[in-house]
Parts: sequence; structure tokens; C-alpha cells
Amino acid sequence: MKFTEERLEQAIIELLEEEDCPRVLGRDIARDSAEVLIKEDLKTFLTRQYAIDNITSGEIKSIIRKMEVFAASELYASNKAIFEFPGERNEQYL
Repeated sequence: MKFTEERLEQAIIELLEEEDCPRVLGRDIARDSAEVLIKEDLKTFLTRQYAIDNITSGEIKSIIRKMEVFAASELYASNKAIFEFPGERNEQYL
């Protein structure tokens, strides 16, 4: 059986469903279609996920600004940089 992008996407969807992650189709998300980053969702996630670590609004804004820069750059390079995302306290957050 040939491995395709569609099969990869389906495998990831199945893994996320096993973890009870909600699934929302892109067309159902209220956002500017030119925006890659859904900032309010990211802000909400970071606030909730790292509340125990006392993440500050300044740290969240800094992370979002960095992500905006990555979103505007070449896809492969930005994905690589995000997964290698260094930073002050950001290292534990991403």
C-alpha cells in the first residue's frame, strides 16, 4: 500500500481522536482566511496549558509575535524553526 499525505493525515486524525482532541474542519473556524495563526485559540491554549507555570501575558504575546514571523516565512524553514523553537522560558512551552 502506497503511503500518501492523505494516509498520514488520517493517521494523525485517528491519534488525536484517541486522545479525545476535538476535531473542527477548517471551513468551520471563524477567522480571516489570510491568517495562518488562530491567535485567540493559541492564547487560550497557552494560558490554560501553562497556568501552573505562571505564564505571563507578556510571554504569551512574545510567543505569538514569534509565531507570526514564522507563519509569514517559507513553510519548511518556518516549521523547522518552530520545532527547534529556543527561548527564555519559551523552551518549556513549545
